[in-house]
Amino acid sequence: MLSRFRLRVLPLTSYLLPLASLIIAGCAMPLTVKYDAKFGAPAISLKESFTVAVVPYKDERKEGNPKKLGDITSPVFGIDTTELIIEKKVADFVTDAFKEQFTLAGFKTQEAVSQDADFLIEGSVKAFSLDIGAKDSIEIEISTTLKDAKTGDILWSGDVAEKEERFAGVMGNTRETVAKYISRSLAKVIKNTLTDVASAIEKTRPQSVEPIKEEVILGNEGRLSLSSVPPKAQVYVDDVYYGLTPITIDLAPGIYNVGFKMEGFKNAVQKIAVRKGRVTEFAVILEKE
Repeated sequence: MLSRFRLRVLPLTSYLLPLASLIIAGCAMPLTVKYDAKFGAPAISLKESFTVAVVPYKDERKEGNPKKLGDITSPVFGIDTTELIIEKKVADFVTDAFKEQFTLAGFKTQEAVSQDADFLIEGSVKAFSLDIGAKDSIEIEISTTLKDAKTGDILWSGDVAEKEERFAGVMGNTRETVAKYISRSLAKVIKNTLTDVASAIEKTRPQSVEPIKEEVILGNEGRLSLSSVPPKAQVYVDDVYYGLTPITIDLAPGIYNVGFKMEGFKNAVQKIAVRKGRVTEFAVILEKE
């Protein structure tokens, strides 16, 4: 005896309505911005181990919503609101970005001032806005103060700003392009801030911070020019052996762990930023074991 089974076919709307609801909900969600520290890396080499306490930045903008950056008057794929709202409070986003950048530069970071801290960084966000329209208009101004954590003396204080307008291009804006634009613009401000901070530290602690010489080249890659004293040290980039110093290596832009090894000498490791179209020169003096 044969049994009959009925296949129940649900209406197409049963699938489309929930999917549409998810898409609409996603378009209304706050924008997640991941800060990319490699764009904010200043051309410096830290010669000593320092600990910096990064006090949370204050939001001194006139904007009432601590998560709002601006208004949207032109279509953005993936965003269906008239206000540009990010996931974090703007002041928290800036604070976390500074922590990440200091860590990448070789500093040890902490939130609260302690006896172990060498320096203290604090400041405020005076402007941070991005309006999406016929032209995208971004403005960032951040005030930062560097102090000696043990004496409280101000070593450096200043405002660093970035203001720019751009066309989104023929493809228009998406959630991703807007997030990247925010991250890269903030990185410019932080890079200039850390360059001034490093200069101030070097004045109080001579030989502790060293600028890395750069020169412009053509091409989509960057170039590392490495040397050592004594020469013929083994060079490892992210644990991959490349050869003996002096050596020139072409690499994609990014942050790399560069190691130097030689028998009878202590191993040395340094984070070095490789930038598109630039040659970065770095020299290391190896210490005897």
